[in-house]
Amino acid sequence: MRQMIIGLVGLILVAVAVMGALVWVTFRVYVPEDRCAVLIRKMGKPLDRDQLVATEPGQRGIQEEVLGPGRYFYNPIVWDNEIKPLTTIPSGDPSTWEWVHSLSERQRDALRAGTFEFAGEFPQIGVVTRKVGKEPAPGQVIVKRDSGIKGILEEVFTPGIYKINPYVYDVQIHPAVVIPAGFVGVVTNLFGEQPEVRVTEALRELGDEQAEAPGETADAEFASYVRPLAKPGERGTLRDVLQPGVYFINPKLQKVTLLEIGFNEYSQVKITESENLRISFPSDTGYLIRVGVTVIWGIHPKHAAEIINEFGNVDRVLDKVIAPQLRSICRNIGSTYAARDFIQGEKREMFQRALTAELQRICRAKNLEVLLALVREIEVHAPAAGATGGEVTEDLKRTIQQSFIAIESQLTKVKQREAATVRAKLEEEKKKVEIARETIKADTRVMVANILAEGDKSAAEIDAQGQLEVATIQQEVAQLAAQRIEILGQARADVVKMKKESEAKGYEMLINAFGSGHAYNLYTFAENFQPESIRLFFAGDGTFWTDLSRLEQVGAAKLLRPTAEPTSPGSAAAKPE
Repeated sequence: MRQMIIGLVGLILVAVAVMGALVWVTFRVYVPEDRCAVLIRKMGKPLDRDQLVATEPGQRGIQEEVLGPGRYFYNPIVWDNEIKPLTTIPSGDPSTWEWVHSLSERQRDALRAGTFEFAGEFPQIGVVTRKVGKEPAPGQVIVKRDSGIKGILEEVFTPGIYKINPYVYDVQIHPAVVIPAGFVGVVTNLFGEQPEVRVTEALRELGDEQAEAPGETADAEFASYVRPLAKPGERGTLRDVLQPGVYFINPKLQKVTLLEIGFNEYSQVKITESENLRISFPSDTGYLIRVGVTVIWGIHPKHAAEIINEFGNVDRVLDKVIAPQLRSICRNIGSTYAARDFIQGEKREMFQRALTAELQRICRAKNLEVLLALVREIEVHAPAAGATGGEVTEDLKRTIQQSFIAIESQLTKVKQREAATVRAKLEEEKKKVEIARETIKADTRVMVANILAEGDKSAAEIDAQGQLEVATIQQEVAQLAAQRIEILGQARADVVKMKKESEAKGYEMLINAFGSGHAYNLYTFAENFQPESIRLFFAGDGTFWTDLSRLEQVGAAKLLRPTAEPTSPGSAAAKPE
């Protein structure tokens, strides 16, 4: 029984292993890391007649959902799959970008014409088109991503990796909008509502501007209707421009035109003999004048939208405004000057200022900034054609030059006479300066001598006065010293006298207290007596000696010696006090 159970368990484990291996081999769906898998349902509800992709759960056919890289398990009887590549949107490499400072002249011309694209690996975007879903409304091209409507999605794919069902979406790679420094991007909405502005009012305003600026040409472009700027959501050019940077803008929805900001150069000069762009016009005296002009002009960022809206690109600005107006103004103003005016420097400068002012006025009405119109080259040709034309022109130049040379010579002589007069006046003033200098030196010496004498006199008087004051002070000091000595001597004498008198009075009072001088002496002796100072010496029979330290004590001992007591020979006695 036990062996049967073990065998049954073994069979079950083997069956499980076989089923696991079967599921791993037949049910497993492996999607590589750079691929995605589109699921296809083999069983289920059939699709509608015009339906290509299943949009509801349980429908048979291609499913909208896709599987990313990884490992999945699906029943092969119900499901099938197709491996598709992932959609990669490149992010670009900024180190390969080619900017404006490295562009050639041909590339700059293409940039001004609006046909240039920067070279390099720039960021890309993905423009997505939904191929299945609800039908769009009439005229509807751009749709929202979550609307489920067929058409171009408003949203774009930014750089990255996406798993996209190619049966549902179509992705087109486009470069992102890159605006370098020194440029702005003018945005034009390709779809939206049309701005509501009546054409008659726009034409009336345009006619008023032309009436205020009669110097403008009657070009047909100037008389045409200019569409007004659009507001957000409207179709047309937007007023707000894009600053330098990288923008992910749907090119199907909006168009961005690069426009260089700042001042540019436009020249009408002689390049070669066959390519002569100088402006020709007759002078007031009939001479043919040819001038080469360079215009420094630019665009302000706040007017970028108006310029692109009206002209489209920079080349049309040059062709429709700068070039024709420059030729017209040169001819209108230059025809009022004589030929000699273009040879003289002062008249040429007046012509250049008038040309600049008029060109600035006209271009300002077109939102263009003109900094300067510089007249660089001027040629004057005689009106008679042929070989003599050049000779007449040279004669005119020579006559004008000789006239100027004569005038300048006359002015030089006048200035030389004035200079000689000034030099003579200068020499006279120099002599006056020398005389004044010597006079000042003599006066200075006299003043110095007088000051020194006055100083010596004042010093002597001050010295004598000082000696007198010193002697007077020394006399007073001597008198005070004598008085001091006298007072001190008298004081010392008085002190000694008073001390002596005090001592005498003290002794007198003591004697009076004791009753007699003998009693006072005895008191003094007793007060000063010191018994330890008495020494007894035995010197033999009949001799009595004492050793006293003071004479007064000896005297006192004599006074104490008894006179009435007899002394026996061979004995000695002393009576102490």
